[in-house]
Amino acid sequence: METTLTKTADIRISARHAKIGVGVVALSMGAVFILQLLLARNLVTPAGTPVGGDFAAFWTAAKAMAAGEMTAIYDPVTFEAWLNRIAPAQERWGLSWQYPPTYFFVIGFLAYLPYGLGYAVWTGGSIAALAASAHASGLRHWPLVAVIFSPVAFHTAVTGQNGFLTAALFLGATLLPDKRPVVAGLCAAMLTVKPQLGVLLPFAFMAGGHWRAFSVAAMGAVALGVASYLAFGIAPWAAFFESVLGTTSRISTGELPLFKMPTLYAGLAMIGLPKSLALAAHILVALMAIAATVFVWRNSRSPALKAAVVCCGAFFVAPYAYYYELIIIAVPLALLAKDENGRPFDHLILAALFLLPMLLPGDPRQMGINYCLIVVSIAAFFILRRIKTDGASA
Repeated sequence: METTLTKTADIRISARHAKIGVGVVALSMGAVFILQLLLARNLVTPAGTPVGGDFAAFWTAAKAMAAGEMTAIYDPVTFEAWLNRIAPAQERWGLSWQYPPTYFFVIGFLAYLPYGLGYAVWTGGSIAALAASAHASGLRHWPLVAVIFSPVAFHTAVTGQNGFLTAALFLGATLLPDKRPVVAGLCAAMLTVKPQLGVLLPFAFMAGGHWRAFSVAAMGAVALGVASYLAFGIAPWAAFFESVLGTTSRISTGELPLFKMPTLYAGLAMIGLPKSLALAAHILVALMAIAATVFVWRNSRSPALKAAVVCCGAFFVAPYAYYYELIIIAVPLALLAKDENGRPFDHLILAALFLLPMLLPGDPRQMGINYCLIVVSIAAFFILRRIKTDGASA
């Protein structure tokens, strides 16, 4: 009787309905994106924001690097001055440069491209990298289209951020350590350009016994650091660590936009929880994410589940992250959705995960409502259900 009731309650969304929904949302958001580009004047959209949004930070930092000023731009005032001088006109940017010196190897080519072409190459190239990685991982046809044209991908493209590239590296690091450990290790090493997001990878490699991937990742990270020292000297690293301390302070004081951060600390801080309690809760959940990673990578045979627990867990471990990085979770969730070990209401959960990012990043005036954390929490719930199913079928 219980089995019959469970099957009856399992509300399914047909493939036809899913395709129609994806198509409508993709066409609508794509039309908005193209219209903004067509109506832009002097690289500024009708909304008053620059074409590419945060891409201006990457492009400007590359220009500063080419001019030998990579150390100076870690100072927010100096970086603002650079943006005002060469980027699309804005009354105030409010951006800061917080990436390690190794990131200059990634964005250096942008110094030799005009702004518009640079944005097109940066965004188009990173989308292609994610699409190729997702296709190689087994995500094909409509599921791949759903990811590339999802609302969360729209946010990444509009902001000109690096989420697509980060997501592609996560796929390589989490799906290939057994088959191609050198590639997985190199992808993990490259993720050190965003060190706050890759914390779970060493635990995953060790728990899974992927020592070759672990060694390549460690040596690759050291090699990147040495290369940046030889290319730029020690001064940019000193400036970077100083900027990290400044960023940590700005998060704790609420100066940074917490409503745009899909992290537990940000969510708890937004509802008025004392900073010490919010931090304690964040650390506790981060330890739980580490434990879940170790458990899954030690016991599960599902590559998709292993990738999902690391990619989603990154947002529960990272001290800060932003909504445009949620594309990192999309492909692992889509791969999980292909598994036959689904559970009741999976389709509704996946539909919610596809549509809810349309509300992101939220409204700063709606204190206490962190839509970004809600999306991550639903993703974590979906993954936990699959962990339970995976354990039952083992």
